[in-house]
Amino acid sequence: MSATTSTTAKNWDTTKMAFSQLCQTIAALRHPVTGCPWDLEQTHATLRRYMLEEAYEAAEVMEPADPTQLKDELGDVLLQVMLNSQLAADAGTFTIQDVIEGLDAKMRRRHPHVFGIDGNPKDLHSRDRAKIKEMWQDVKSKETPAKNKAAAGVFSQLKAGTVTPALNLTVAIGKIARKIAFDWDTPLEVFDQLQSEVIELQHELYANKSAVNDNRNRIIDELSDVFFSLGQLCRHLDIDPEVCAMDGNKKFLRRFQSLETIARLEGVEVSTAGTATLEALWKRAKALEKQEAAK
Repeated sequence: MSATTSTTAKNWDTTKMAFSQLCQTIAALRHPVTGCPWDLEQTHATLRRYMLEEAYEAAEVMEPADPTQLKDELGDVLLQVMLNSQLAADAGTFTIQDVIEGLDAKMRRRHPHVFGIDGNPKDLHSRDRAKIKEMWQDVKSKETPAKNKAAAGVFSQLKAGTVTPALNLTVAIGKIARKIAFDWDTPLEVFDQLQSEVIELQHELYANKSAVNDNRNRIIDELSDVFFSLGQLCRHLDIDPEVCAMDGNKKFLRRFQSLETIARLEGVEVSTAGTATLEALWKRAKALEKQEAAK
C-alpha cells in the first residue's frame, strides 16, 4: 500500500464521482434562474452563523462518538465549505478546487516527515514528535509574508475575529506568551492567580450590593480577568476550555433530566415546584449519578 492510499476510502473513483455530483448540486442551488431563492440570497457574512453552528453540532456528537450522527453533522459542515466556495466561484475569486489544492499543498508542506522535504519522498524529516512540532511551527512561520512580520507585534498572528471562541483565543494567547517567557511555571501558580482574580471580583460584587449596576463596568472587567485566568489554567493542565465548558453544560442537563425523572415518579411539577424543592431534587439526582458512576 502506498503512502497516498487510505484504508478508509471505499474507492477513489467512486469518491471522485460523489464529490463531483455534490459540486453540481451546490452549483444548481446557486443557479441565478432555477436555483433556490434562499441560497441565492446568502453571502459569506450571512453564512458565518451556520458555519459556527454546524461545527459545534459536529463537535457535540464526537464525544461519545456516534457514527451515524457524526456522518450527518460532518456533511453539514462540508455543506458550509461548499456553499462559501460556490459563492466565491460565482464572484470569480476562487473555487472549491482552489480550496482543495491549497489545503493539499499546505498539508504536504507541513508534514515533511510523511511526504519529504519539498515534496521529495527520499528526503524525509525526523519522525520524532518534538522535531515534528518544531518543523510544523517553522514551516507555518515561513508562510507569513516577511513584510508583515517586520511590522507585526508578538500577538499579531492571532486571528482575533468577532467569531473566534473566546476561550480558545485565550489559550492561543497563553501559548505565544510562553514562547517569550511571559507565563506562569506551574498550574498551581495559575490557580493562585485565578483565586486572586475571583477575590477582586468578589470585592466588586460586594462593593455596592444594593445597586450592582452602579459598578457594572468594574464587575465586567474583573469577570473578564477570571475568564482569562481560567483559560490559562486549562492550558497549563492541557485541557481544552471549550470542550471542558461544553462538558459542564452536558453534566447540568444530564442531572436535570435525572431530576425531572425523580419529580415525575413522585408527582412533582417541576415548573411550579419552587426553589427549595428543586434544590432537594437536584441533590438527590447528583447523589444518584455518583452512585451509578461508582458501580
